[in-house]
Amino acid sequence: MALDEAGMHRAGLAFLYRIVPVLVATVLYGIYVAILSVATRGLWHRGLRNPYNALILGVLYLVFCLSSALWALEVAQLIGLVDLLLSPGTLTTDALFNRFYDLIARETRVTGILFQSQMVAGDILVIWRASAIWHDQRIVVLLPLFWWTLMIGNMLAHASRCQSGVSTTNYSKLCKVTDVAAPVLSITTNISVMILVLWKGWQLREALMNEYQRRRENKIFTLFVLMVESGTLYAIMLVTDLLVTSLVTGGNETLGRMVDCVSGYAAVQLVGIYPTLLIVVLGESLWNKPTDSSQGPVISTVRFASSNKTHGNTTSSTINAEQRHGRVVDVSLISDTHPQPDGLQDGSSSKGEKVQGAALEYVLKPSLVTP
Repeated sequence: MALDEAGMHRAGLAFLYRIVPVLVATVLYGIYVAILSVATRGLWHRGLRNPYNALILGVLYLVFCLSSALWALEVAQLIGLVDLLLSPGTLTTDALFNRFYDLIARETRVTGILFQSQMVAGDILVIWRASAIWHDQRIVVLLPLFWWTLMIGNMLAHASRCQSGVSTTNYSKLCKVTDVAAPVLSITTNISVMILVLWKGWQLREALMNEYQRRRENKIFTLFVLMVESGTLYAIMLVTDLLVTSLVTGGNETLGRMVDCVSGYAAVQLVGIYPTLLIVVLGESLWNKPTDSSQGPVISTVRFASSNKTHGNTTSSTINAEQRHGRVVDVSLISDTHPQPDGLQDGSSSKGEKVQGAALEYVLKPSLVTP
């Protein structure tokens, strides 16, 4: 039956409050595709024959597929609403909207599993980054790995025990707990990574500050990169989404529900964007040795940048920072791979000069991407 005036008003609000979140998600999805293209190009230039580069690329595209599936479901729900509004048949206004919300309820299990899988896959790269930074004491990475393992258990519990239903009464307390626990565990994982990065940064604070001061440009961007690779921005984003979900309330066709929907749809895309952005921006990381920009982002080593123009006081503080924490530079090893200029090969070079040359090239032990 045709909708009356009140029904048309309700239909208009429902369409508006559904299309705005979908548009926001679509814009973020487009940004996601662009960032993924940059990350793919960088990894391609680094060489996919390296198994670690290929593994990272595989994880990125796994997260992208999960994000794409969730975005497609969001668009499909909007199309379903439009189809119902254009062809109401003999349904009353209430029956029409009940059918639409039943359609959404039937997808709760699928969307929940996809979103939790997306967070599990995305957090792999954040944990990998912590492992690379703590290459000399990888045992500390067991802390974020513990929370990450709980995320997997939570996802399996949700997938095996939760059923989609046409009403909230069919959604058990266990399912509601797993829904909330998923982002909470992901936040905890990233906070533990953030603590580890800050801990390592404090241990090497002199070398970090020297490297930061050496950079005359993009200092603000360097701080942004540090917040990205430590998981700080990711944790802030998920906490914000949890607060919006908890504090903003309202009926189905209300502004509050639209805000909640925008937050949820945006979080889905940001969870995918975050690990991809991490790979893209690593070239500006304080922990990395600089490389030719044509070679893509540095992802296989964790070393402070160095320059032959670095002043002696920078070198001395770097060596002191290393000695303070028990890392000794093997001068004989460095001298084999970095011979002295012709004028210094007659034995006139001092041991201090050798140490200085070593420190310029070696501050942190090179490490692979994975343990």
